[in-house]
Amino acid sequence: MKILKIITYIFLGTFIFILIALISQYVINAKYVFPEPHPFKGDYLYDPYKGMDSTKWQLGNLHVHTRLYLGTTNGRANSSEYLDSFYRYFGYKIIGISDYQSINTYESKNKWFIPEYEHGYQYYKNHHLVLNAKKVSWLDYFFRQTLSNKQFIINRLKKDSSVVLAIPHPVLRQALSFNDFKYLSNYNCLEIANNQKQFSAYYDTILSAGHPVFIMADDDAHDLRKIDEGCHSFNFVNTDLLKDSILNAIITGRSVGVNFNIKSYKTNEEKKAALEKLPKILNVSLKNDTLVVSLNQVVTSMNFIGQNGAVKKSVTNCNTGSYFFVKEDTYIRTEIKCVDGTIYFLNPVFRYDGKRLTYYAAEFNVFKTWGLRAIVIALVLLIIFIRKNKK
Repeated sequence: MKILKIITYIFLGTFIFILIALISQYVINAKYVFPEPHPFKGDYLYDPYKGMDSTKWQLGNLHVHTRLYLGTTNGRANSSEYLDSFYRYFGYKIIGISDYQSINTYESKNKWFIPEYEHGYQYYKNHHLVLNAKKVSWLDYFFRQTLSNKQFIINRLKKDSSVVLAIPHPVLRQALSFNDFKYLSNYNCLEIANNQKQFSAYYDTILSAGHPVFIMADDDAHDLRKIDEGCHSFNFVNTDLLKDSILNAIITGRSVGVNFNIKSYKTNEEKKAALEKLPKILNVSLKNDTLVVSLNQVVTSMNFIGQNGAVKKSVTNCNTGSYFFVKEDTYIRTEIKCVDGTIYFLNPVFRYDGKRLTYYAAEFNVFKTWGLRAIVIALVLLIIFIRKNKK
């Protein structure tokens, strides 16, 4: 009988917990009104590479995991020491460790150290990379998230204005949809590539809806012993090796995401040799409405991509390409395909009014949010009243 009682209490406790979680996420949660998106517009062009210095490209990765919580999370194969030596071997200057719900301080002795973690612990992988984090937020929703749920989590993580927020692996377990990216705001970066996939179609959805979001590319490695996980996707950041300088370069777009084609390499030695031979970006400039990109080597192609992901111009077998902005262009981003198949993703040049980059902010719906909360409170009070009267 005791065992039966224990099982009953466990079942009842679980049921109550799930019920409270469901009510919290879908009934009394914050509700938002999302402004209808529209393309970038304005008489000015935003130049993310303004002031770049071709001698200050720093190789960096900001998404990788180590052993944590007694090895219960994915990343148990990587120690902080091994991870550090691995990336230093390949010449990385910025090594960001993004453990789940934990700030790893192993690199804190370096001036470039950025405290960060990967936020989110529910099944559906609505995760965020929280850069320059002061503390870990444990607030999350357990079930499939609504658009308002997703915006609420973003806003809570960005409550500290010094935080730089990136959305990683957006398609993992269908965490986010194209429609979500049309409306979500208040985050800084999208991970356009990791060791599994590229997410350029999602990025064009974001830009076509007029959101000034910039690029990141990272390994998201959980086992660096696997040849195809480490040094697969990374960032070239145009910056001094100081934390504030790095963060500023990321949030203003002075960086390049790279998807390194490592399929043909069998050893890290081969991979390192190929990495050192990649083209170097000499110039990205905007003058008289003409975008010019030049490298120190000939590349296979240079594509200039605009609204809704349309290729506006393609240049082949070149080391310099240019594009002139016409009146109809809302943004132009550049993809460069190298001879070995590696792809460089440049941040976009886009139209704006010369003052502010974004016009979008989801508004808290006071009436709908507190109306539903009032109903729940009234029902709870009614249940308490009925129970007291019965007694």
